[in-house]
Amino acid sequence: MKKGVCYAIFWATVLMLLFGCGGSGGSGGGSGTLSMNITDAKPVIPGDPVELWITFEDVLVHKPGGGWISLPLPETPLTINLLAFQDGDTTELVTPVEIDSGKYTQVRFVLSSAQIVTSAAAQEILDTMDLDVPSGTLRTDKNFTFQVDDGAAVDLTVDFDLSQSIVATGSSEFKLKPVLHLNETQVAATICGSINAGSFGVSEKAIITVIEGSNGETYTEVTVTRDSDTDPTEFCIFWLVPEQDYTVEIDTDEDGSAEFVVAVSADDLEPGEELNIGTF
Repeated sequence: MKKGVCYAIFWATVLMLLFGCGGSGGSGGGSGTLSMNITDAKPVIPGDPVELWITFEDVLVHKPGGGWISLPLPETPLTINLLAFQDGDTTELVTPVEIDSGKYTQVRFVLSSAQIVTSAAAQEILDTMDLDVPSGTLRTDKNFTFQVDDGAAVDLTVDFDLSQSIVATGSSEFKLKPVLHLNETQVAATICGSINAGSFGVSEKAIITVIEGSNGETYTEVTVTRDSDTDPTEFCIFWLVPEQDYTVEIDTDEDGSAEFVVAVSADDLEPGEELNIGTF
């Protein structure tokens, strides 16, 4: 009897350690690593700025049933020239940090200031203007959830869509109304193509608009300048949500109407993959 009692106590202790203290997969324990980068496309922005500086004070995430978690920035406050990070290039926004495992359903960004820098080419003078920044915190443009598994690392990329975030309020006055897209870095999709030299208009620029198939709203706009050394000129639109329907409109003479329109099926836009839609 004493031997049986000892075995019972031993196994009860093992089970308590495995399940009572929150083993992997349990709701009360475990942790993973979260990191976050930021980028922008080649945006269509009023005033054709040469620099656009955004100052971040904080980035926070929220887990249902818990409070807001402030994430570490490389430095606080963190000021970034977003126009320096395009064509898939990113820069660090949140340094890797250990957080509780589980599902997170909200991400917020706290901005304190923004400046737009334009250049008068003839005088070679840079002009810096402050942008009106909305008060309070910013959320991503869509509900975004991500899962942190026990012992795993999650890397997110924030696409700060300047093409939709800068609003002209006068001839030389601008306001910041941030539109942010958020993706898990490894699963974000890319759409690429190319434009023949003969397809460009006299400005030798094209505007590419990506429209979401689900609601018909503009997802992003990018500008493509003809490459004088290469024909055709290649382009890519990065950090798209995979497995979604999109329409790509290409306006090669900047007259406001698309010369080329391509429908992209969700079945063709796989996670982490690049889809080539052809030459125009």
